[in-house]
Amino acid sequence: MSEDNILKFVILGEGRVGKTSILQSHFKKKFNQGEKSTINPAFYQDKVNYKGKVIDLKFWDTAGQEQFNAISTMYYQNAVGALLVYDTSIFETFEKVKQWVITLQEAVGKDIIFVIAGNKMDLIDKNIMDQQKAEIDSYCAKEKCKHFYTSAKTGFQLDEVFQTLINSVLNKVNSSTGGTTGKRRGKKLEISEQKVKKEKKGFC
Repeated sequence: MSEDNILKFVILGEGRVGKTSILQSHFKKKFNQGEKSTINPAFYQDKVNYKGKVIDLKFWDTAGQEQFNAISTMYYQNAVGALLVYDTSIFETFEKVKQWVITLQEAVGKDIIFVIAGNKMDLIDKNIMDQQKAEIDSYCAKEKCKHFYTSAKTGFQLDEVFQTLINSVLNKVNSSTGGTTGKRRGKKLEISEQKVKKEKKGFC
């Protein structure tokens, strides 16, 4: 398949927020309660027919590289879209998402499309979610991005997240490049280290 028919997406966020679980739940329809941190590079693949072309979609997992405080050039290279994930039960991970957004934009440009997912919503009380909402809405309005509450465990809103991200990227690619992805270059970027509270039991 031509590079022009391949769209690369990356998934970013702190360790243990459920990035791999989201990918497995959506693409493989399975959930592992005791999913361990990713240690090997991996991508999840899908195809979509768009305006008469078969487009290959590749979603790349970080392979646990965030724990080493750096993401390599190859991870960001040619990415046209991103899913940023935080843990709703550990709201400090939302603050880290803001840093990941800066890192992402420095790597591939501020025009990259991204969606934010608040994962593990099945572990948090609705009243607490309501308390967080104002800050989340304010940030997403500023960045002009969509936000969804999700659960890798139940599959809640995962289809909506991926469909929104994919459609947004396809529409932008079609309008700006005539349906081709073009090539982007990434660079190695350091992530400032911040301690995050120990995650509650349960991975979803």
